[in-house]
Parts: sequence; structure tokens; C-alpha cells
Amino acid sequence: MGLLRRAIPLVLLATLALAPVPAKAHAAPFHAVPGLHAIEDARHASHRLNLAPATATIIPRQVNNSNPLLRREIFGFAPYWLLSDNADWNFNLLSTVAYFGLNVNADGTFVTAGPGWDGWNSADLTTIINKAHSAGDRVVLVIKDFDDASINNIVTTSAMQNLINGTMNAIAAKSLDGVNVDFEGSGDPRFPDIQLGITNLMTAMSAQVHSRFPNSEVSIDTYAGSASWDGGIFKIGDLAPVVDAMFVMNYDSVFSNMPGQAGPNSPMNGWTYNDTTDVAQYLTKAPASKIILGVPYYGYVWSTRDGSPYSVTTNGGQAISYTGAIGNITCGGVAQTIGWDALGQSPWAAWWSPPANDPCGDNLGSPREMYFDNATSLGFKYDLVNSSNLRGTGMWTLGYDAGRTELWNELAVKFTGATPWSSLGGTLTSGPDASSWGPNRADVFARDANNGLEQAVWNGTVLSSWVSLGGGITSDPGAVSWGPNRIDIFARGQDNGMWHLAWNGYSWSGWYPLGGVLTSGPDVASWGANRLDVFARGQNNGLWHMSWNGSAWSGWDSLGGVLTSEPTAVSWGPNRIDVFARGQDNGLWHLAWNGSAWSSWQGLGGTLTSGPDAASCTAGHLDVFAAGAGGALMQLGFTGTAWTSWRNLGNQWTADPGVVCSRVFNGIDVFERGPTDNALWHIEVPAS
Repeated sequence: MGLLRRAIPLVLLATLALAPVPAKAHAAPFHAVPGLHAIEDARHASHRLNLAPATATIIPRQVNNSNPLLRREIFGFAPYWLLSDNADWNFNLLSTVAYFGLNVNADGTFVTAGPGWDGWNSADLTTIINKAHSAGDRVVLVIKDFDDASINNIVTTSAMQNLINGTMNAIAAKSLDGVNVDFEGSGDPRFPDIQLGITNLMTAMSAQVHSRFPNSEVSIDTYAGSASWDGGIFKIGDLAPVVDAMFVMNYDSVFSNMPGQAGPNSPMNGWTYNDTTDVAQYLTKAPASKIILGVPYYGYVWSTRDGSPYSVTTNGGQAISYTGAIGNITCGGVAQTIGWDALGQSPWAAWWSPPANDPCGDNLGSPREMYFDNATSLGFKYDLVNSSNLRGTGMWTLGYDAGRTELWNELAVKFTGATPWSSLGGTLTSGPDASSWGPNRADVFARDANNGLEQAVWNGTVLSSWVSLGGGITSDPGAVSWGPNRIDIFARGQDNGMWHLAWNGYSWSGWYPLGGVLTSGPDVASWGANRLDVFARGQNNGLWHMSWNGSAWSGWDSLGGVLTSEPTAVSWGPNRIDVFARGQDNGLWHLAWNGSAWSSWQGLGGTLTSGPDAASCTAGHLDVFAAGAGGALMQLGFTGTAWTSWRNLGNQWTADPGVVCSRVFNGIDVFERGPTDNALWHIEVPAS
């Protein structure tokens, strides 16, 4: 099954060593030979898998069961020849499982014979779908075509609609959650219309699949160098607006970087193609929220001239799985050297394969050299994903690490838990608040040195310059967005009344007074378009509330309680509001609206030294943040069924935090004012 310890000869790879080195500017990446997706598919295409037919019922995706600690998308291909290995897969560290897959005929219909079709109808695939759905993961269908003439016909004729119709029917048949398109053409000049055709296909596929399955994911696999120019089959700048994600196949770079030599499969730096450069180029043409960095769970082994680093090869290279690579360095190879390539940031090994009695079983009578990726080298790629704020990462392929756990552990280390605290600069004279109206966008607001409101935008990686919005405010601001390009802000004015400022997508309104006598700053929640619910502490230290219904403001109404901080409010869905504040006992107190009535006040414990702020990234889930004893920021979560214990996020803070869900996945952006430098500080933490 798959790539085992012994390297599997991939005959087509022999031609890769003859490919010319691309120009340094990535002027014309030309894929005249297939990548490993196509090669492995071709190698298994004639195999009989002997899979039992599906009989069990497919269960729907259980979204609330998804790993609450996972901060980014983890996209794993599940090839038909490795379906039976699924017992080793950690579905709690995946967000998307992609069945690879169904072949597409030139007329847009699916090939209904062969192992891919057998896998599609197998009990093993049903088991995988149900395991993934139980863990809250998406399962998507990979539709694949690796022939230029066939791709050209599909994307330039009525075959396109045949394919879209068939894809939607296949999604419905197995209760799947989207589609991944793996069309790998070579850029054959006989088919100049493929680029526009692929963009047209993805535009139509996305529109129709999303219309029929609103929560589905539509993605496409693209080449590592595609963003370096606009002349290949994938025009990244045109694809980015119409797809949910692009899986960037950042592997097999060695055959273009150094043809005829052994070297890193997916280097971090150096040569022409490397992960750092490729990601930087993609970010010039696509938002980070749509980029999935594909990483190899495999390497290559060559027979070489002398076994030295980057040695000249005497064959075209053989792909080997991660498990196989570990086998090669633990089988007792003769005169073995194990090293680390500092430029590519990947491990390598060399040894002698004698013509007989080879302890590793090859008996080749030649030096051998292997470059591969392990947990350490993959960890550097994952750091790049996090530092670039990409949508996530994904592996080719699930099952290539069979029997081992270290690669799963690295995913857990890099993509669960909180990021470090970092200073974003600025000079704040209040605690911050934030709102979000789109992926990886957080609008942060605070009072400036002139008691005016100021705004900066955080895109997940960089904070914009601060912009003054004027006014004369005497409290922390409260901000919310009820739709794309809409922001409403509230603050206490110099008259102790509440004032309102709004962004409509084009311009800011003027400040507008809403009256009242506030003894704290206000906060606001929105459970629907053009709906606002605002809360503040009144002169009696109780909670007061007023609302906007789309046409008029209500009067103020009292909700009781005795507050010793500003309140915070959040909504997880229509007609639901949760309000939190510090009480007389310095503990956290909670009040909720269920659509028809307010609950009683509920004590949630803790020892708060600031007011709280709250976010909800998923319906039924809540996260509340406040400074605790000693000033450390604390997090309390509601998982849909129960409250967690308090979690310590460290440092010492004196202001109320501002928090918002702006991530594609379950990450919460937390902002604080530095206690000594008054700068804006940031941490990203997993949602509960």
C-alpha cells in the first residue's frame, strides 16, 4: 500500500532530471512532466483494491464537535489506495479530508471504472467520511484530470456544465462538504485557452456549488510557482476571488531547482523555487485567508555519483514516504551519513548500497542519497504559515506517515494553542475594542491622547497606521459589525451621555448623541442585519440597555445587577445576546437573552481586576477575557454544554481587553493596552 520503506520506482520521474532550470524571476514555470499527484495516481490506476462495498449510512457533519483548539485549516488528501490505513489518522487534527478521487472524462462525466471509482463506493470511504464528520471535519471530493487535451475540452465546451452537475450530484450522494479541483496541465502551447477556461470553470463551480450547498468549500490545487507570473494554466489573481481556497503544491521543487542532482524536495530558502519565495509571491495576488501551503509527507532517494551533498544523480529519483524514509535511516545502511541542509532546512542522508547483502535490501552497488521532510523541517513550514497568516496547511498525503505519530504531534504544536504576545505600537489612553466584518480583518478602536477616537486595521499580520475619527470620549469604545463594510461604535461623551459613530462602507457618519447618564463605557452586540443592542452601567450601578431595530431607537431599560466594571455583550446568533460584567465580589457575572426573556444573573467565579470582553466564533460557544489576580489575562470558555476552567494567558494588564473573531477558523484576536508603554498588544488564542 502506498510508498513503503523501500523506495518505489516512479518511471516518469526519470524525465524530471532533464527539465531546464527556470529563470530566477520565475519567468515561465513550465510543467512538462507530471507531479507526484499524477504519478502516484498513474501507478495505482491499474491496481485492484479489493475494497468491500459501502453499506453503512453516512452521518452529517457534526460542526460542534470540531477541535476547539485548531486555529487554521489542516487539509489532508486521502488517496483511494490508502483508504484502509485510516485508523492511523488523527481526525481531531484535521479540518478537511479530501478523497482523491474521481477521474474526469473529456466530456465532463466521471470515469465509473477502476480503483478510484471502487474507492468512491467502498466501505472504507464511508468509514472515513463518518469519522471525519463525527470530528467536525469537512470531507470534499477531489475531481482530477492530468491530460491537457481533456482539460482543454472540459473548460472550453459544454462539458464544463456536465462536470459541475456531476460534481454537485456526487457531493449530495455522500453528504460531502465541497469539492477540490486537481487539474494539472503542462501548459502545452497547443491549448492556449486552458488558463481562462480554468478560471471560468472555478467561477461557475463556486457559484453553483455554494448556491446548492451554502456551507461547502470549493478549492483548487495550484503549482508552487504559479504566482510568479501570469502565463501558466493558473492565473492566481483571477482565481483568488472566486474560490474558497488554493492548495499550493509546494513540493517536487528539486527537479526544477537542480536537475540531475540530489537536493531538498521542498526547500525553505535558496535556489529558484522555495517555500518562502513562493508564499511571498502568492500573497501579492491572493489574500492570505485563501492560501493553503501544501507540504510533502514524502522525500526522494537517488543513486548518486559519490553520496556527497547535492551529488550528481545516476537515476531520476524515487519517491519515498516519510515512514519509508525513517526506515532508510534506521536499517543499518553501510557508511551512513545523516545531515541537515541549512539552506533548504531539511534533513538528508547518504549511504552505500553494496551489490549483495545490503542491510537495507536494495543491493544496488552504488552510493545512495535521500532528502526528505521530518517534523523539524515541516515545523519551519508551519511557522511560515503562521507568520504569513495563511488559511492553513495540508499534506500530500495522509497515510505516508503510517505507524508514526511525530508529524501529528508537530501539527498540534504549531496549530493549536495561543501565539506569543506581541506589541503592535501606538499610544492608547483607553482599553481597545475591535470588530470584524470579514476574514482576517479586525478594526481596532481606542481613545487617543486628545480624547478622540482612533482606528487601526489588523490583517492578521500587520497593523495599519492609526487614523483619527475625532470626538471627545471619556471611556473605552464599544464596536460591532452587523455586515460587510459596516461598523457601529459607541462611547461615553463629555456629557456622560452615549454617543454613536457609524461606517457605511464609504464614509463615517458624524457623532450622534443617544442620551442617558453613563457611569461606564458602553458595549454593543448585533444578532442580525441592522440590529444593535447597547449596554452600559447607569447611575445606580445597574445594567441598562437600549436597542436599534432598523428604524428607531428604543428607550433605556434597566436589567438590574450591581456592576463594578463596564459590561460586554456578544451574540452567537439570531435573538441571542450574552452580557458579562464584574460584580461586587470581583467575580464574573453573566446575563443572557434567549429571544423572549432575560435570564437571572449567574455568577461564574474568578477574581477580575479589569472589566471583561467576550467573543463567539461558533453558535453556542462563548469566550470571555479579563485581567485576573496579578494582572494576567484570563480566558473562560463555554463549549456549548459547559463552562471551562479559567486559562492563564500571561503578562500583566491594567486595561479592559478587546477581543474579536476574525479568523477563517477558530482563532480569537485579543488586544490589550500595554501597562507601561500604552501600546497596543496582541495575542491570538483558540476559541472554546
